[in-house]
Amino acid sequence: MRSWRVALRVFLSIPCMGILAGGAGMGEARAGQDAAGVSVMTYNIRHAEGLDGKVDLDRIAAVIRAAHADIVCLQEIDRDLPRTQHMDFPKLLGEKLGMTAVFEPNYLFDGGEYGNATLTRLEVVSHENLKLPAPRGVEPRGCLRTTVRVGDRTVDVLNAHLGLDAGQRKDQADAILKAIRNVPTILAGDFNEHATEPGVAALLTRLRDTAERGAAGKERIDFILVSSDVDVLSSRVLSTPETMIASDHLPRVADVRVKAAIDKAADKGVHDNDDERVTEAIEEGT
Repeated sequence: MRSWRVALRVFLSIPCMGILAGGAGMGEARAGQDAAGVSVMTYNIRHAEGLDGKVDLDRIAAVIRAAHADIVCLQEIDRDLPRTQHMDFPKLLGEKLGMTAVFEPNYLFDGGEYGNATLTRLEVVSHENLKLPAPRGVEPRGCLRTTVRVGDRTVDVLNAHLGLDAGQRKDQADAILKAIRNVPTILAGDFNEHATEPGVAALLTRLRDTAERGAAGKERIDFILVSSDVDVLSSRVLSTPETMIASDHLPRVADVRVKAAIDKAADKGVHDNDDERVTEAIEEGT
């Protein structure tokens, strides 16, 4: 009787071990192959005032539409300001483009608001505005964090517009670094300095530049940076007759791929020989 019980235990343990090993292996293989691609754009729109002196939000919308981006980080956004006819830029751009608009003001003046806006075609999970350090009397700066769902991941999209003073930019970059969480992260915006200057150099200790090395490095102040769990597929500047006049900045676009999370969960059914169903089967045979 004892030898029969031992044989039964061995027999029952074989398929359980097979499911456990096979499930884990296939789960990791699938996770390694899966990834979600998104297109990200950053654009300082200069409150929609072009180099021709015209405030034209439709022109800005056309530039964004032509880029076909999934995530659009915009800086210098007006809401209810006299200089732009009290227009609600985030609401209007969201409606024109069929995208969800997230806006947070950093500077209040003339009875209106001025700040950063993020537009997206993706599901927005949450958003918050991170105030960046700036001396009293200097234009306040902020970093808009919008958490979106990309494939099976939640991704933090940070949209920042840094200050005009080098020391302030370094302090603001350090504040952004402290705010980065352990999730896939995309940081985009107008940093007002080049890649070799202290603020951007600090950001590059944690994040990677999506632009090709040496691409307008001495002139570029608009960046899209990503964490190590985001692959860079391509990067480009949109230089067209329309973008050359729509703002004093050219939009930058990067195509990236967010790596899928590795699911190390194994079999959801019988896990090991201590499972109560195995015990019951053995006891019933005794």
